[in-house]
Amino acid sequence: MAHDARFQWFRQIVDPAPGDRLLEIGPGSSDSLAVMAETLDTGYIVGIDRSATAVDRAAKRHASLIESGKVRVRKLALEELTRDQATDLAPDGFDKILAVNVNAFWTRNPAIELSVLRDCLTPGGALHLFYGYGEPSTHTSIGPATTPRNLIDHLAGAGFDIETVTSGELLGVIATPR
Repeated sequence: MAHDARFQWFRQIVDPAPGDRLLEIGPGSSDSLAVMAETLDTGYIVGIDRSATAVDRAAKRHASLIESGKVRVRKLALEELTRDQATDLAPDGFDKILAVNVNAFWTRNPAIELSVLRDCLTPGGALHLFYGYGEPSTHTSIGPATTPRNLIDHLAGAGFDIETVTSGELLGVIATPR
């Protein structure tokens, strides 16, 4: 099945291992859950979205992956996510968390949400925030990129170290807890 090339690039950056437990914030009903699930064996990906319509569509679109246990979807807004809910979704924590074009990260200081996300990451885990549309280029650059200064400050203030990656018009911010 052909997928949006962005999702392939996002998966390359996230690099999920077969047993990883992933959380995707705001996947809507896109192919992102399926693309991330392709490398999973004993692991799984949970998609949380504020939209009941998006969750229903995702459940229908990814029914076979849900049946297999590789994909789970829940109606839950990022702003409502608590440590207890995160523990219910992944009792041993999440190895990787990702969000694509989720405005909460790019337009305001999500200090409470970042604290919850940091606390539900496993040791060595990472938060991956992506922004952009279009095709990735044939070259991925790691290092300084044009990143909203506020986002870097918010992540640093929440106890994360930051690395950026770019490809074409796509930007990725990888945040690892200190």
